[in-house]
Amino acid sequence: MQVAVIGAGALGCLFGGRLAADGHDVTLLHYRQAYVDAINDAGLRIESDLDDTETVEVSVPATTDAAAAGHVDLALVFVKAHQTGTALDQHAACIGPETTVLSLQNGLGHYEALCDHVGEERALAGVTYQGAVVEEPGLVEHTGNGVSTFGGADGEATARVAAILSDAGFPVETTDDPRVTIWRKQLISLPIKPLAALTRLPNGQLAADEALVDLMDRIVTEAEAVAAARGIDLPDEDFLDTVLRTCEGSAGHRSSMLQDVLAGRKTEIDAVNGAVVDIAHEEGVDVPANELVTRLVRGLERSYLD
Repeated sequence: MQVAVIGAGALGCLFGGRLAADGHDVTLLHYRQAYVDAINDAGLRIESDLDDTETVEVSVPATTDAAAAGHVDLALVFVKAHQTGTALDQHAACIGPETTVLSLQNGLGHYEALCDHVGEERALAGVTYQGAVVEEPGLVEHTGNGVSTFGGADGEATARVAAILSDAGFPVETTDDPRVTIWRKQLISLPIKPLAALTRLPNGQLAADEALVDLMDRIVTEAEAVAAARGIDLPDEDFLDTVLRTCEGSAGHRSSMLQDVLAGRKTEIDAVNGAVVDIAHEEGVDVPANELVTRLVRGLERSYLD
């Protein structure tokens, strides 16, 4: 299968590299020339200490020009959620009339963005619990081998993509309605990401602070109400308990939003809590806690972004 990976960061290189090693024709797309030059010069190496996963070394072409890939069968989208529209426009040359586009990004709204760009019949979306870190361009550490769950309107396309990912060694599940899967993951990250960014605390210390736990409870409760108003049939789950167990199970981890702040990068707040606020306004739901953290993180960004 011909595959283009839009966003050749940690997860993009992980998925692209493993698919290339399994015999697929993969092209990695990135916006930075120096980054793609490094991959083209040295190849891609994926190291792992995880059980049942092996180190992969493979030569995968990387480019800033999507036209070099031509029209592909599958485009995987791994850019930051707020970059989705721009990245799809920038790399439109690889997306032909028969291309299936799959997003496993974090945040809310990317499924709708894909549907707007390529139509509902060619858009697949979901979540992944794979973990990876770029140690340097061309060198990726595989840190987590969790399940990727996705689906869309075209069940046959879902099955085809699930098959190639499974053959490449990724645990996969499929769903008829990816919105439920996407919302469930976001309900767990919604309270963690902004509070970590604002306090600069690792996950475990967030869960140990009674005042922060109360705020996390409010954020989650509001988001559940927004999901219900949107017609999202969430599973019967104590989401705050899941949030706290997630924090305790990753006590020393610094959330990706905190990592963005520490690195002086734009965060995904608009695609996370900001998206909840936008949908809440459309549905007439009051979400003061989500509005508060959204405004605070946006203000924090303005303190260091040009």
